Amino acid sequence: METLLNAKQGKEVEIVSFNGGSNFVLKLYKLGIQEGVKIKIKKKDKICPILLDVNGSTVAIGRGMASKILVKEN
Repeated sequence: METLLNAKQGKEVEIVSFNGGSNFVLKLYKLGIQEGVKIKIKKKDKICPILLDVNGSTVAIGRGMASKILVKEN
């Protein structure tokens, strides 16, 4: 497992768990990011937010949030 921040652009990964409190998890759930969901990393730069494909929708999250999301490659 690795954090979403460390996963490579273009890869499809599965959400495993979160390292954050209930408000953090609730915010992710509202974006469709939940345990077991498969997402694709569309764009990842060193400065900009990370763009994800979540169930056909593009979602942007900050690098700090991405560092608290544990994923595994499919």
